[in-house]
Amino acid sequence: MGILTQMHRVSVRFAGFWITRWGERSFLVLLAILIGILAAVAAAGLHLLVEWLTHGGQWLIDRAGECWYALPLFFVLPLIGIVLSFCCQKWFGGPRYAKSLSPLILALSRRRNRIPANETFSHVLSSGFSVGLGGSAGLEAPSVLTGAALGANIGALFRIDQRRRMLLLGCGAAAAIAAIFNSPIAGVLFAAEVLLPEITVSALVPMVLSSAVAAVASRIFFGESHFFLALNAPWRTDAVPYYFLCGVVCALVGVYIIRGAYRISAMLKKRYRNHWLRLAAGGMVLAPILFIFPALRGQGYGYIGQLFAGDMAKLTGQGLLGDWLPASQGALLGLLVLIILLKLVASALTVDSGGDGGIFAPSMFIGAATGFVFARTVNLLGIIQLQEYNFVAVGMCGVFSAVMRAPLTGVFLIAEVTGSYILLVPLMIVSAVACYIAHFFEPQSIYRKALAENNLIGRDRDQTMLRRMTVRNRINRRFTPLPENAQLEDVIEIVGRTRAESYPVLDENGKLQGVVYLTRILRAMLNKEDYGHLLVFDLMEKPACILSPDDTLAVAMKGFEDGGTDFLPICSADGTFLGFTAKTALFAEYRQLIRDDDVF
Repeated sequence: MGILTQMHRVSVRFAGFWITRWGERSFLVLLAILIGILAAVAAAGLHLLVEWLTHGGQWLIDRAGECWYALPLFFVLPLIGIVLSFCCQKWFGGPRYAKSLSPLILALSRRRNRIPANETFSHVLSSGFSVGLGGSAGLEAPSVLTGAALGANIGALFRIDQRRRMLLLGCGAAAAIAAIFNSPIAGVLFAAEVLLPEITVSALVPMVLSSAVAAVASRIFFGESHFFLALNAPWRTDAVPYYFLCGVVCALVGVYIIRGAYRISAMLKKRYRNHWLRLAAGGMVLAPILFIFPALRGQGYGYIGQLFAGDMAKLTGQGLLGDWLPASQGALLGLLVLIILLKLVASALTVDSGGDGGIFAPSMFIGAATGFVFARTVNLLGIIQLQEYNFVAVGMCGVFSAVMRAPLTGVFLIAEVTGSYILLVPLMIVSAVACYIAHFFEPQSIYRKALAENNLIGRDRDQTMLRRMTVRNRINRRFTPLPENAQLEDVIEIVGRTRAESYPVLDENGKLQGVVYLTRILRAMLNKEDYGHLLVFDLMEKPACILSPDDTLAVAMKGFEDGGTDFLPICSADGTFLGFTAKTALFAEYRQLIRDDDVF
């Protein structure tokens, strides 16, 4: 602890010295560069771990050779990976270990940016075991969570304020995507579209720099080759209608992924509340699927390269069914459709039964296969001869955009990882159509669906910002209660002394009975004949909305709008009156939130 404390003190002094000499913005740029390097190292370490485990598992199977335990070993390796992943989550992650980006998105929408330091390595170990030994999932979500944790903890180390720590967190997430795919533009767009949709344009500067540094480091680690060996040709104008149609198909597939993933997760959690029972049940279904369809193991990026080459037989020919099916095009296409459907099942079972990983890579795998099936089917029908390799690329873009609701990320990600900048127009068409059509069937992305259904987050920017804060700290506790039996003359005297805008009427236990507003008192004062018989009971009104201390500013603003008033009462759970909150105070808080969004 002494060494860590000393390091923290040195870092804080260094930050103070730098900011004093060269300013805070330059220090944020320096931290963005550091985060980009560390995120690239973490992504490289994760991929090396997965590669080592994959080769190690294959080495064990090859050593087994023709022995009786070769097939059982191939069968149980994914289960071993899930068990090891689950143990890592329990040992390092704790009870709130997040395997999805949904909790991170919720925390960012509410301006919470404290991430435990153990998440800078726990996701690497957990997802590495899960995917490296054959589990069907992607490494992008764990890498993004790791990069975000690096950004948040580096900000905490140098005592960066809460507002700018959000920016560093976004730098880590963008750098993770850039490092994985050698795609700096897509990294920035992913962080802006998925994680921080309210971020200002000026805040993109450090994220761009962090993403670029991560891409450079990625080239040092992995070389300068493209992520996929993609063979693309210039797009043809006569194929444009089919790009639109492919976008519709991708939208439907994206909706299937979103709904299917949530249904499988809900079913497992409902039937098996015990984590170990859930692991056993999900693993017993997953293992046979991966055994029969080896193409579903791992991330699946290697098979996408085969689809670009038009070699469907290598993808469908592996496994038990590949040897039994006839070599006809129809049978192979049917098997590929089955692989598309089962890839989601395998990925959901891998993650929800106890493993770790994301839906990023499965979406791209399913999208590539969807684009290939679409183009090959049209070609077999003889309507037109489509360029199948082009549709593999746009299929990836379409399904990814429909699932993530990140159309710009989809366009530039596929363009960068395949080197297919000549397909920008088809990519834009398919991405836009897929997002637009998918929205009709499923309004939210896969990461925001559960949050929106639980009313934790919304698509409206203003509502999202207002949900960040509660009214607890905006309670005006300086009030003058009125007794129910007080006469109007007594009320006028109290108003002249206090000059408040609203007065609560409380019983002997402090429970709210009603509210008397100043405007109501002033109207009654115009008729002096009522002075002798008007009581507070006659003047008080039932408030249109009673807030609780934990209600958000969004709930309060809706109460102001519905009630047509500038003051709302706040009561505890048992009905005890706590005070009023004013619309002007909440508007001031909202303006402060707007200013806080300009973090750079």
